[in-house]
Amino acid sequence: MIIADIFDRFLAARRRRQRPRTPAHTPLEALEMVAIDSETTGLEVRSARIVSFAVISIATGLDVEPRPKLDLLVDPRVPIPAGATAIHGIDAGRVAGAPSIADVWDELTAALADRIVVGHHIGFDLAILAAEARRIGRPWREPASLDTAAMAAGLGLPVDRLDLVDLLARLGVRLRGERHTAAGDALMAADLFVAIAHRLRSQQRATLGGAVGLQRGPLA
Repeated sequence: MIIADIFDRFLAARRRRQRPRTPAHTPLEALEMVAIDSETTGLEVRSARIVSFAVISIATGLDVEPRPKLDLLVDPRVPIPAGATAIHGIDAGRVAGAPSIADVWDELTAALADRIVVGHHIGFDLAILAAEARRIGRPWREPASLDTAAMAAGLGLPVDRLDLVDLLARLGVRLRGERHTAAGDALMAADLFVAIAHRLRSQQRATLGGAVGLQRGPLA
């Protein structure tokens, strides 16, 4: 799945409207965070639907909880294209009888509440959530977020040529989780974030402000 262009489209707008309440000098290890990932029916935000969504907790101390806080299978109420199924393995049979996004919306948003949200190319996931909220007529306030792809690029890694698995390998992180599952990708994003946070710590920049700054370009 190629989502770098979609991510770039939303990143600038998100930076303009996002105002984290947490002070920039707050150490990353002092934050309560969650990593998220969604699997969808496609990459066009206006028409795509969520078929799976997962949340992984990152507790204070940069402690990643390997078991998902939330791991939802969602019936999108529309056909799932074969191309999407080929990537994430979810077809109509798997979502038969699953709840709709409206059914799980309160549970999903509660899992993100009062947390800084981490994800790989997270602009796509947040845009999909916003689109789903509009579609079902539910409130949505975009949370403060950190993007592991942008942070990895800030370390000088060629994100446009490296998969999430490759990035973890480059940073010497043991692979956990199954690729192209919501829970697996959220866990890998959490592990990637922690690895990058440790790099920032070695440079005395392991604060929320340091992480936000890393998203904007390579470290000096």
